[in-house]
Amino acid sequence: MSGFEECWQQKYGLTPSQLAEGTVLDIYNFRRKDQLISDGTVLLSKAGGAIEIVDARPELSLSERQWMQVNGIPPEEDRGGFWMADEVMRQEMRTWQYPYHFIDFETSTVAIPFHAGMRPYEAVAFQFSHHVMQADGSVAHVGEFLMTDPVVFPNFEFARALKAELEGDGGTVFMWSPHENTILNKVAGQLEECLEGGAPDDALGLIEFVRTLTTGGSRAMVDLCALSKRAYFAEGIKGSSSIKKVLPSVMKWSGVLKSLYSGEVYGAVAAEGQDVVAKQAAIPSKNFKNFAWWVPSASDPSVPLEPYDLLRLEGEDLLGEGLMAGEDPDVLAITEGGAAATAYARLQFEDVDEVERRMIREALLRYCELDTLAMVMIVQGWQEAVGEMGAVKQLGSDQH
Repeated sequence: MSGFEECWQQKYGLTPSQLAEGTVLDIYNFRRKDQLISDGTVLLSKAGGAIEIVDARPELSLSERQWMQVNGIPPEEDRGGFWMADEVMRQEMRTWQYPYHFIDFETSTVAIPFHAGMRPYEAVAFQFSHHVMQADGSVAHVGEFLMTDPVVFPNFEFARALKAELEGDGGTVFMWSPHENTILNKVAGQLEECLEGGAPDDALGLIEFVRTLTTGGSRAMVDLCALSKRAYFAEGIKGSSSIKKVLPSVMKWSGVLKSLYSGEVYGAVAAEGQDVVAKQAAIPSKNFKNFAWWVPSASDPSVPLEPYDLLRLEGEDLLGEGLMAGEDPDVLAITEGGAAATAYARLQFEDVDEVERRMIREALLRYCELDTLAMVMIVQGWQEAVGEMGAVKQLGSDQH
């Protein structure tokens, strides 16, 4: 039962199929929804005239994104279900330096802090994941950090572990959205507050490192979400640039992603006598074994299942017979950041037994790893689309 469908069908005489095609509520970041509804314009297909287009070419303006969401991609610019500002992508990519570092953080901000001396809603950084892409196209999940022990404040150890992961070279560091930038600034501020007393011995070095990664720093992180907003649009994602929307859209059209990830190569364990091609195809992982991320859907084999849905299914499979009576199966299927923060909060209480604690930790590690892999896959797809793949393209074509 859907209260939304019932109310809108009753109020506006809409059919379920009309509602399924979308309403003005679906228009991405549109400020005039209330006005349109008041005027009786409720269907997405009828809202095109209300969007005043601002041309930002070669980039994509917000109004152009909204217009394409309502009217579709212009036929002459349709690349097979997606639109891309090729030259914007190329120019951006040519500023990047190998090896590429993809990082994602999981954090908690609660009203009543878990740690003494903290303010309400002060940031706690308890986890990160780190993938690397080399110039030859090879990819590996090389590092991760997770600290969930009750009472232990993780932020400084988090910064220390991240520094150890990234200080070995000058490769470009990527994030998805400004969240990582915000968190690193918070951690640097916490370290600076400690300098008058109680600071760790390496506080100054950690502050210096963190400041290189944040906005204005010598190695400031590249925000792939911002690049997506400027240069990429796909059908079916409602104008969003969420990583959970962009990744499935890229997987639908990318031949390279299908080639690289359709076999059980992610986290593949080399077998005796395995041929050279199979060994080269394997992608090291810390939390998955012999896993395929490009899996055809039952309804349409040409369209893959969404990776975050696969992660949920993977969690359910791992439950096996070890699930205790009454346990929530979602503890092994954390598939979004809010659930990760909730899981961390759950682990701050001592009445969580060791079996459940282990299960939640494993779920957190898998989820965060997928977030950085998602960035890798999106970049590989974008490189394919604009002809900037180099060795990655060669790897993909060699496997099949």
